[in-house]
Amino acid sequence: MSTPDYTELESRFHCACEDAIGELSMQYKTHYHSAGKLEDFFGLIQTEFERVVEIFTHKNNLAEDKEAQRRISAIAKEYAKKCVDDYGKVN
Repeated sequence: MSTPDYTELESRFHCACEDAIGELSMQYKTHYHSAGKLEDFFGLIQTEFERVVEIFTHKNNLAEDKEAQRRISAIAKEYAKKCVDDYGKVN
């Protein structure tokens, strides 16, 4: 069994995270910004990135690859933290 190309995998996961950020931005503008529900939005950010990890793991058959899971989880945490930091500055 060959070693997975983690660089390529991480690159594809970055794209999935960017897609999630686009969706979160739309959600924020539509449901959270004018309603002043920033704390609720922060919860949505966490849930959304957990969902992205789960879907990506499933679609790429990574359930048994602990290294891949560790890498994509770390990337998701970075994106989620950046979102929280960025949106925390908005209000």
